[in-house]
Amino acid sequence: MVETHLAREVNVSAARAWALLEDFGDISWAPGVDKIELIGSGIGMTRRLHIKGIDPIDEVLTAQDGPSMRFSYAIPSGVPMPVTNYSANAKVTALDDKRCRIEWYGQAEPQGVSDSDAVAMIIGAHEMLLQWIVDALATEK
Repeated sequence: MVETHLAREVNVSAARAWALLEDFGDISWAPGVDKIELIGSGIGMTRRLHIKGIDPIDEVLTAQDGPSMRFSYAIPSGVPMPVTNYSANAKVTALDDKRCRIEWYGQAEPQGVSDSDAVAMIIGAHEMLLQWIVDALATEK
């Protein structure tokens, strides 16, 4: 099992960042997602992401805590990396009234790659995800 952690400080309020992330079913802000299919609602719901050129990715919401601005999810099928048992946790923390920190934690079992290669791939995916979030927050009014 490998574990990763990535954090990014953003010049927006924690409430504004959380408003973007709290609706697990809506990631319309993520470029490259052609279609989002929602199965169920609340804890246990699946958002199936359809992205051109790869199999659908099923992300299952496993926990969410609005007051503490955090959620967790697992990807039981369609992980676009050579890993299994992938899960992640995200949280938003206020630094002051106009700044926050967004953190993404991940863990997975590498399959056919070294631990360091798996960590690099997961960190790369999280860096891309955090950049999309920062870009979306920058374009919001």
